[in-house]
Amino acid sequence: MNRKKSIREDIRKFYDTWFPETFPGYIKTLMNLEEMLVVGIIENLEEYRDIKRKRGMVLDCGCGFGSYYSLTKDLNTLYLDLSYNQLKRFGKIYGLRSNRICGDILNLPFKDNTFDLLLCINVLEHVKDIDRALKEFHRVLKDKGILLVVVVNRESIIREEIFNEFRIYHRGLSLKNFEVDGFEIVKYTTFYFLPPIFKILPVFILNCFIDKIYLKLEYRLRDLFKGKGQFLCVVLRKSQYNKPKNNNKKQTTVEILNKK
Repeated sequence: MNRKKSIREDIRKFYDTWFPETFPGYIKTLMNLEEMLVVGIIENLEEYRDIKRKRGMVLDCGCGFGSYYSLTKDLNTLYLDLSYNQLKRFGKIYGLRSNRICGDILNLPFKDNTFDLLLCINVLEHVKDIDRALKEFHRVLKDKGILLVVVVNRESIIREEIFNEFRIYHRGLSLKNFEVDGFEIVKYTTFYFLPPIFKILPVFILNCFIDKIYLKLEYRLRDLFKGKGQFLCVVLRKSQYNKPKNNNKKQTTVEILNKK
């Protein structure tokens, strides 16, 4: 077994036995915070809203047991994950009998130019060959289709161990990882600035602090520490390959408006 196949198999086995509901309360609280922030960011994106209005075709790459199902439940969506067990749980939790596919994002089982939107949330940190994954995303996206990516931010000033320390292959990524031929970076933002020290609080106090204080500060912290949050969200649009490069012209990126 070569190294890439070994990594993939390690990841599959890890997530086949991954049950967040059994985690300590503080871990579930921090995971819920991240999920809440991700949903808030994506729901406010013009690109997402436009595809939602047009009832576009969507692929959720690495859907797990459906943490972000609320974003896609009303859309024409296919759900793909490497873990068959996670897909089974997804189906049981939300009553889905179809639209779930066990597969690998490095070899997507779809025709070219199929999807209007790809979601890839908390997945690419586990992928060693990022370029190959992005090429597969490019292949299955329609012309000018949208790729929404959320990853652990390599440039973060926050290092919460529950999002960084894994027994399987995992590493943070930066905006530079997405400055590739075939995609235009439309927007980006970073988020989640809660210092790890706060997890020593009793869970009910931690939840209260997040609800009453932290969430009110999150948007200010995004402005104050631009590019330095624990997570990075990038909006990319499919473009043509092999465009002539102009060394004097820098790629323009637009910070996502950090508003509720």
